[in-house]
Amino acid sequence: MAIVPTLLAIGIGVGLGLYWGGRLSNLWEWVPPLWEALVGGVVLTVLVDLVPWSGPVMTFLSIVATAALLGFAVVNVRIGGMVLVVAGLGLNLLVTVLNWGMPVSTSALVSAGIITEAQADSVVLNGGRTADGSILGFLGDVIPLPWGQVISIGDVLILVGLALVVASILRRYEVGRPSGHHGRGGSGDYSSALAALGRGPAPRRGPGLHPSRLGSAEGGRRRR
Repeated sequence: MAIVPTLLAIGIGVGLGLYWGGRLSNLWEWVPPLWEALVGGVVLTVLVDLVPWSGPVMTFLSIVATAALLGFAVVNVRIGGMVLVVAGLGLNLLVTVLNWGMPVSTSALVSAGIITEAQADSVVLNGGRTADGSILGFLGDVIPLPWGQVISIGDVLILVGLALVVASILRRYEVGRPSGHHGRGGSGDYSSALAALGRGPAPRRGPGLHPSRLGSAEGGRRRR
């Protein structure tokens, strides 16, 4: 994942969260389930990107990092926007496993100014990446960015989802629960809603105003 777009997505998420009434303190106080997988996945991803090595071992570490992040995202999928992060990580993991390395388009590298056309045939990529993967290569790093980086369709989903996730954390918002709840026992969660539907209509107490009872109820009042 490119650092500059990631920081930009986080900044946009903070701006949206504050605009929608959230608070920065909610971000500092956020302790999600399986946070260890998030920290481990991020650290391992950064190390894989920074270490100038290539080969099967780096690909394996990249897969482990993506799988850890995906596990964290799945556990916390009810946070607003996290479903996009799950989809993006899933696509990245799929294409990386199928090609045993994240496919990178050499033409996209040329368009981004990272290499020249003369270097396209001999380029060696590090960080668990492979040049021009043959299996679902369109899901690889094929989108050039103007500041010299190349990202994938999965990365785009992750970035959009990340901005929404940050905004949701500032608002303490989870899908299916009203804003302001911490995600535990909120009255708007899915299970409570489904349980209420399963119980059917509430029992009627007294004659009420049902049309079939109106005549007898009015006659009873007149007889009194």
